[in-house]
Amino acid sequence: MIAFRDFSSSEYGRPEGIDRALVEANAWLQRTGVKPLNIETLTRIAGGMASLRTSDIGLRVWYLVGADGGAGR
Repeated sequence: MIAFRDFSSSEYGRPEGIDRALVEANAWLQRTGVKPLNIETLTRIAGGMASLRTSDIGLRVWYLVGADGGAGR
């Protein structure tokens, strides 16, 4: 089975940049021993047709669960 875990790049509504999410994801990967299948940048898109704005809001780590994938959440 596969699962994912999200890591936010902001705390209490304050944007901290994608670095915060990367630090947390790396710490979780080391602590659990999970081997990631894929890592995605989560992006928010806002605005209208004339002025689209994007902001990176976190990371999503996809990983295997069970005997093949190591530790869980």
